[in-house]
Amino acid sequence: MMSRALRRVDEYWAAYFGCSTADLDEDRTLVVPHAALRGYDDAVAFRHGPACIVSVPETVPEIGREKLRGAPPDRAFDPEVLAKSFVVWQDQVSPPAWVGICVPADFRPLPSSARLLTVDDSDAIRRLAEGCGEGAWNASEFYLRRDPTFGIFAGEELVAASGYVNLDGALAYIGVVTHPEHRGRGCAKAAASASMEFALDLGLVPMWRTVASNEPAIAVARSLGFLPYAYTIDVQLTPGDF
Repeated sequence: MMSRALRRVDEYWAAYFGCSTADLDEDRTLVVPHAALRGYDDAVAFRHGPACIVSVPETVPEIGREKLRGAPPDRAFDPEVLAKSFVVWQDQVSPPAWVGICVPADFRPLPSSARLLTVDDSDAIRRLAEGCGEGAWNASEFYLRRDPTFGIFAGEELVAASGYVNLDGALAYIGVVTHPEHRGRGCAKAAASASMEFALDLGLVPMWRTVASNEPAIAVARSLGFLPYAYTIDVQLTPGDF
């Protein structure tokens, strides 16, 4: 029997793509105009179970949509097929991303010294950002520049931080960053666990998304109780850097 939490996850994604929850399990490629992404200029492919859903802007011509509808889901989710269907360069198609979710029954919390960060920790957050480097920090700042954010300290130094984005009161999109000198010590897992516990107490379902080839990040997610839910690919349709 499907848990209530998992039903909420399905309902969130169905609303996100403007389809039915049944469409998420259909063995076919469904091409839909952007719903939650209305106004977004690029395309998103979503692989869940046997289904592939491709969300596109209204500007994508019917001939391009028809090509994808005619492809079986495993082919439609192929980066090369997506590039050819949208007539874009291969480097405008992102690598597949792994999306995991953690329902309450699967959560494996990690007791730690993680605590809620406050405005008094601004200097510590700045030093963590400097230590992580621009690339790693920019990838995580979206989650960490909002409340709540939890941190792990080594002495007075903040060495890992985790926060989440509340997605429509249904999902908690978890983000975590760790200082390079403290990686591999369980700091990311401890910080993420604190964020997850806070989110679960509010009735949110934690979600983890990372590049599918990032095995260490997926291993951390799995150790906390995340199970694979879907894979996504972003397709840049407009000119510019990807």
